[in-house]
Amino acid sequence: MSKKLSLAMSMALIGAMSVSMVGCNKTTPTSESPAPAATPAESEAPAETPAEAEVPQPEDGAKLTLWGSADDQEMLGQMAEAFKQQYADKNIEITLRVNGEDTAKDEVQKDLDAAADVFAIAHDQLGSLVQSGAVYENTLFAKNVTDNDSVGAITAATYDGKIYGYPSASETYFLYYDTSIFKAEDVASLNTILDTQVPDGVTKFGFDMGNAYFSGAFFLTNDCQLFGETGADETVCTFNNAGGLEMANFIAGLKAKGAASLDDAAAGTQFEAGKLGAYVGGPWKAADYKKFLGDRYGVAKLPTINTGSADKQMKSFAGYKLYCVKSNTQYPVAAMTLADFLTNEENQIKRFEMRQLLPTNKTAASNEKVTSDATVAATLAQLEFGVAMPSVPKMSNFWTPTGAFTKDAFDGNIQAADMQAKLDSLVSDILQ
Repeated sequence: MSKKLSLAMSMALIGAMSVSMVGCNKTTPTSESPAPAATPAESEAPAETPAEAEVPQPEDGAKLTLWGSADDQEMLGQMAEAFKQQYADKNIEITLRVNGEDTAKDEVQKDLDAAADVFAIAHDQLGSLVQSGAVYENTLFAKNVTDNDSVGAITAATYDGKIYGYPSASETYFLYYDTSIFKAEDVASLNTILDTQVPDGVTKFGFDMGNAYFSGAFFLTNDCQLFGETGADETVCTFNNAGGLEMANFIAGLKAKGAASLDDAAAGTQFEAGKLGAYVGGPWKAADYKKFLGDRYGVAKLPTINTGSADKQMKSFAGYKLYCVKSNTQYPVAAMTLADFLTNEENQIKRFEMRQLLPTNKTAASNEKVTSDATVAATLAQLEFGVAMPSVPKMSNFWTPTGAFTKDAFDGNIQAADMQAKLDSLVSDILQ
C-alpha cells in the first residue's frame, strides 16, 4: 500500500465523505440469492448464516466488472482467472478495469449503474458509501471475516453493526531508527529515546507533528476516544478529558527534550547524514531509508510513552483496504463470492508477494513469507496496537484542526494555562 493511501486517510480525504444519496436499481433475486440491500435501513440479516446453511453458488453466466488500481492489474488478472477456473461450470465473465481505491468511491456514488460490481476502497470511505445506499451488505461471507481477520480489519469492514467489506490488506506506521545511535532496547520507550545522550547536532526523535494521521495517535495512546469506543458514535470525542490534557502537555515538552517536527523527506535527508536517531513513518519509505541508512537500518514497533503515571504502548491509526460489492449488482452471489475469493488466505499471501501489501487474514499474516522481513515484522507488531480509523462522515472534521493543534502545542504556541480551552475548542471543531 502506498503513501498515497495513507495520506488519503489524512488530508486528502477531507471533504470526501459525501452523503448525497445515490439511487439504486433493485434486482430481483433468484431462488439462490439473497435480496440486495438497497439501503442500510432496508437491509436485514439473513435467516441463516453460512455456518448454518450451505452457501449459494454463483449465478450461472454471471458477468462481473472488477475495479482495481493500476498497480494491481496484473495481480487481479491472475486472481480473476483462478476464480473463473474454480467456477468453470458457471461460465462467469470478469471484466477488469483500472479504478483505484482513491477514486472508486466517488465514481460509485456518481453513477451506481455504471460502477463495478466489485471494487476496492480505503476503509474510511465505507461509512459514506453505506449511507448513500451504494454497498451490498456482506450477507454470505461475514463469518469468514470475523473468524479469520484481525480485530482492526473486522472493525474497518463494519458499519453500524453490519459487515459490508471484505478486508484485503492493512497498513500502519512504526519506528525507523539508526542503529549506530540507538540500541533496540533504547527504542522500546520514547522516554528512554529522549533521555539518551546523542552526539551534538543529532535529532533524537522525529515526528510529523502537523499531520493528524500521526499526531492523533498520541491521544489514542492515553485512552482518549475518537467517535466513541468503536469509532462509530459521532457525538463522542474525549480528547479534552484529563488524559488528553496530560498528553497535550507532554507534546508541548517534546521539543525541549530533543524531538523535531519532520516530514518524510526531511527525515530521509537527516538519516542519510547520520543526524537523526529515530523517526515515526510508514512502510512507503522503507526502500529509501534502507538505502540512506545501509547497515545502520533499524525498525521496531512504536515505543511506549510515560506521561507521568505509567508506561503505555503507543497506538497508531491503522488503515485497511477493503473490497466492496455495489448494492444494485445483477449478480449478488457471484459478486460476493468473488470479493471473498480475492481476500482469502491464499490470495492475501499472493498479494503480499506481488504487491508487498500486508495481510489482514491472521493465518496469512503469520506466514513465514510475510514475517521474515524486518520491516514487515515491525509493521505487523504495531498493527497489534493499531486503531482502525473511523469511517463516519464526521471524520472529515478531524484532520485539519487536530494537526494544527498538535503542531501548535509542539511549537510552544499554546500556553499551559490555555491548553484545556484549546482542547475544548478542538473537540468542538471535530464534533461540529
